[in-house]
Amino acid sequence: MKRWIFAAICLLLICAPSALAQTNIQVDAKDNPLEIKGWLNEENTLTGSIRLSASTKVEQFTFLASDLKRQEGDEVIGRQQVSFIGETKLQAGIPKDFLLKVSNPQLPGTYKGQIQVQLPAQKPQVINISVLVKVRPKLTPLKGNEQVQLQLTQCSWWLDCSLAYVFFPKSAFLKSWDLAFDNTEDASVIVTGAEVFLKGEQTGYQLSSTQIKIPNIPQTLKANQIVKLPLNWETPKIPSDRYTGAVYLTLEGTRERLIIPVNLTMRIAPLMPLLVLFLGMILGRLIKYMQEKGIPQAEALDKVKELEKQVTLTNPEDQKILIPMISDAKQLVQQMKLEAATTEVEKITARWECLQQLRTIEQKLEQFKNNPQVKGDDGILQKIKNVRLQIELRNDGQAKSLLEELQQDTTKLQSPTMMGPDRTPINLSEVVKGIKQALVAVDTAVQSNVKEPVDKWVLWLQKSLILLSGTNFRTQATYWFARPLFSLALLVGLSVVGLRSLYVQKGITFGADPFSDYFGLLVWGLSADVASRSLSNLTGGEEKEK
Repeated sequence: MKRWIFAAICLLLICAPSALAQTNIQVDAKDNPLEIKGWLNEENTLTGSIRLSASTKVEQFTFLASDLKRQEGDEVIGRQQVSFIGETKLQAGIPKDFLLKVSNPQLPGTYKGQIQVQLPAQKPQVINISVLVKVRPKLTPLKGNEQVQLQLTQCSWWLDCSLAYVFFPKSAFLKSWDLAFDNTEDASVIVTGAEVFLKGEQTGYQLSSTQIKIPNIPQTLKANQIVKLPLNWETPKIPSDRYTGAVYLTLEGTRERLIIPVNLTMRIAPLMPLLVLFLGMILGRLIKYMQEKGIPQAEALDKVKELEKQVTLTNPEDQKILIPMISDAKQLVQQMKLEAATTEVEKITARWECLQQLRTIEQKLEQFKNNPQVKGDDGILQKIKNVRLQIELRNDGQAKSLLEELQQDTTKLQSPTMMGPDRTPINLSEVVKGIKQALVAVDTAVQSNVKEPVDKWVLWLQKSLILLSGTNFRTQATYWFARPLFSLALLVGLSVVGLRSLYVQKGITFGADPFSDYFGLLVWGLSADVASRSLSNLTGGEEKEK
């Protein structure tokens, strides 16, 4: 009996370890490796869940944790900070969830380690563990970059750009701007979305993503560094205006978007405003020309036309005499020799009146054509022809002398010895009157040609004084050099002042309202004629001397 009991005890001692060795703890496949996530400074303890099961009842098992090492550095979470929550026993075939806690992580990052679950005298079950400690992104715009303020200028081709580079700094031609931030956290920031919304104040035009955008989104920004996001735009595609709005950044792990205000102004290149300014100045000069020369020229030409109209109604022979003179007067008007043209018109008018009177005298003397004193070779009619010839040759003095002789001959013709057929004196009062009027007319033409005689020694003395004083040189220098130089300097100066006032300083959105913007430059160019008149006054004294 004792032997049987001893054999049973030995068999039990041999079989018990074998039966115990067959017990094994299983880890749910989804929990190996085990991943735990949490937010730094928001939770003191990060928790995860692990599901275990066993085919037989387990009264007690052991849980051991290793240190968790940070992948981004040398920092660790000590094994003492990792705890296993729950009664370490399992019912046969019944899965059971256990809590795993990681306490007081100090830095964000990914920590990795292992957990061992084992039964006595058995090989431990190893479970890999990964703890992701996240931190809320904290991007702070650098000082001076809290908002974006840009004053840009459109520039598309060489001449436009060359002029623009003269007036504006290089910042007016930027194609991009870096949004700069300080990432103070020891964790990278993922920008998952970036949108730019800008609207024009004057036109209401809204910029689209084809005109201004942030490329390469999503994008990861490095930890604990100064980071940048480029804001790019297509200058030729942005109409002139002042655009206000913001850049909206969506950061992974944040509850609110990061907003960067944007104030962008766009103006057109200076070539077109400069052309409009020049046009205004040219119009101003044209108005000045019309006031000083154009209108007087038109009035002088009108007088010539009126005289020509009257001449066309006269005798054809008189027309042949006067028409060439009128053509010469027209040329004087076209050459802006208005005083000479006016004098010439007065002389032609006097000659025309004289010729008219001569025709009238010839008609009055028709009844006396058989009188030798009237028709003879040296008679009155022949002298009238000679007067007409002298007028044609523009010898007004000779014509006057002949008319004076005609006046004397007509007086003799009226003497009592000259009787008509009925023995009554001949009445030639109208003929005498006509000759007097013709004489007055010719005398007017003669007076237009009269110049006060100047002695030769006076002329010589005058030329000598001019030469010694240098007046002639100064006059020529003023005419050929000073005046053009002053005019050019005035043109450039007025252009620069006008562009600076209306385009550079006040025109940061030039082109947004084309009518108002261009009209302002045009009016300024017109008003610049005042400065032109001032320049004319500076050289007026020299012109008078000349």
